Amino acid sequence: MIIIGALVVFFILFFVLKKHVGPAHLAMIAGISVYDSFGKNLVDGAAHLLKSAPRGLLEVIVFLVLVLGLPLLLYIRSGRGGLFGILRIIEAAVFSALLVSICSWCISYFIPLDSLSTDILNVINSEQVMGIIVVTGIAFAYFDILMYREDY
Repeated sequence: MIIIGALVVFFILFFVLKKHVGPAHLAMIAGISVYDSFGKNLVDGAAHLLKSAPRGLLEVIVFLVLVLGLPLLLYIRSGRGGLFGILRIIEAAVFSALLVSICSWCISYFIPLDSLSTDILNVINSEQVMGIIVVTGIAFAYFDILMYREDY
């Protein structure tokens, strides 16, 4: 149920606020890249500063800051507009599914996943579905950025 809740919350956030999802989507991909490249170093530095903190918790915090926190901050600070109609629905659903899929191990660190949540993640994380989600999300992100206009 927690995965369904996270999907619904992110979908509502991205659909109702009507801001540009494209930059946040690409920032999330950049955050994943930074975490893969430098995450161990960041966690080691944080573990050195916070000696009593569990290493697993520090890994979750660094991952969530880079992959969820900064892109959501960028999304909230972005201008209104973006895609409209059915395209907005698809974009919000794809970005929500990708965020929940990528951050699911962080969710399971704090809350154990039930069988329904595990089944939903298995479907989303299957090779075919995840490929479609990633390609569709990146295409919508670039389309959203290309269609962006400042109205003065």
